Amino acid sequence: MAILVTVFLLPISGSQTLYGKAEPLLANTSSMQTGSNTTIASNYVTVIAFILLVIAGLVGVFPLGTGVLGVVGMAILTVGQYLIHPGSGQPAYAVAFYALWVESIVALGASFWHGKKKLDVVVQVQQSAPPSAPSTS
Repeated sequence: MAILVTVFLLPISGSQTLYGKAEPLLANTSSMQTGSNTTIASNYVTVIAFILLVIAGLVGVFPLGTGVLGVVGMAILTVGQYLIHPGSGQPAYAVAFYALWVESIVALGASFWHGKKKLDVVVQVQQSAPPSAPSTS
């Protein structure tokens, strides 16, 4: 749930949320194809990371799924920008960028922290003996 709040309410760069960056692209998908190759690639990275993070927030009751999808979405968002704009230096990220990383790693860690719970099952079997035969003496 925290991932959804972060994606929709906290700024990821400047004063714009990740939803604010992805919503115009999703509303008009043909706008993703306009501009230079680096702009198109950046648009796709933003939309893919947004979709993965929203799905991670929706499956919040499953820490492993939330953690994996969150880390993959944030890795795409982080590494994608460096691969698209290699010489531009580090982008100016805001609080949501770091919060999403922390939330994703905490969810992933929580899934391994609890691990598989050992179930102790006790089965009681009651067996009755057949009645003994009368003795003839």
